[in-house]
Amino acid sequence: MSKVFATFGARFARLTLCTIGFALICWCQAPQMRTRYLTSLTNTEIEEYLKRNDVIFIPVGNVEVHGGFPTDCEYVGPLAFAQKMAEEADGLVLPNLAYFFPGGTVVGKGTIYITPSEGLPYLKAIARSLLRQGFRRQIYLTDHGPSPQTLSPLVREFFDETKDPILYIEMGSLMRKAHADFNKVLFGAYSVVGRLDDIPLNVTQVMQEHPSDPGLNKLQALGPGSGAIGAYFGDPGEHGGLAKPITAEQRAQFAKEGVAMIDATLKVADVKGIVQAMRDHDKFTQDVILPKYGNILPK
Repeated sequence: MSKVFATFGARFARLTLCTIGFALICWCQAPQMRTRYLTSLTNTEIEEYLKRNDVIFIPVGNVEVHGGFPTDCEYVGPLAFAQKMAEEADGLVLPNLAYFFPGGTVVGKGTIYITPSEGLPYLKAIARSLLRQGFRRQIYLTDHGPSPQTLSPLVREFFDETKDPILYIEMGSLMRKAHADFNKVLFGAYSVVGRLDDIPLNVTQVMQEHPSDPGLNKLQALGPGSGAIGAYFGDPGEHGGLAKPITAEQRAQFAKEGVAMIDATLKVADVKGIVQAMRDHDKFTQDVILPKYGNILPK
């Protein structure tokens, strides 16, 4: 009889270890999904997702002249990061937010101009909707210099109104930490989202002769990004550099290097750690700050 119990005990222990191991694997790896794009999921799939998690990545871009790249390149960059972040952190992606403040590139006829004061209410309406739907962890991504003029007021004002700490990540700072080349990252981004062929081959751009602004460099350095003083580019070609002829082989190689740089940037970012920090910060706000100061906080 003792031998039977011993055998049963050994089998039970193995089964328990296997169960624990499987649970740990599931916890460490995001579940596989047909797609991470909210707009490509059915409502049923979204509701099933929300039963286990509440994370959504929102890439926010702009459409503007940018050298030899398509005019939506500073939207495609954050979109690629959002896609990879969602896969790593078991989140969804809200796409198609490409038309926001471009800055001084309005001198290019390919630039769509939306002011920060026009873009902010629209983003805030989206944030409110996402919160009502169940997405409490909202992470907004950009890699465009003037974007903080729209996104920083969003996270501050939305937090004061709802007490939900949504997050804004400016990808440029993370790319610099990873020593990533911005232009190659753009090649990689178009590859990640399946649009590498949109980057044209063998294009040469010529910049017209034009005067330079004598005081701009000194003045822009006195404040954040393009927020120190209003200005326009003297020629569309000043933004993004001049397009240089490249072959299909060069484009593919740049894309390969760019994807590696995106992955290196995500490693520096620690996406899972960011999401956990958001949860910790939210819990502290709800458990400590609101009970103590709720009566005097902004509504």
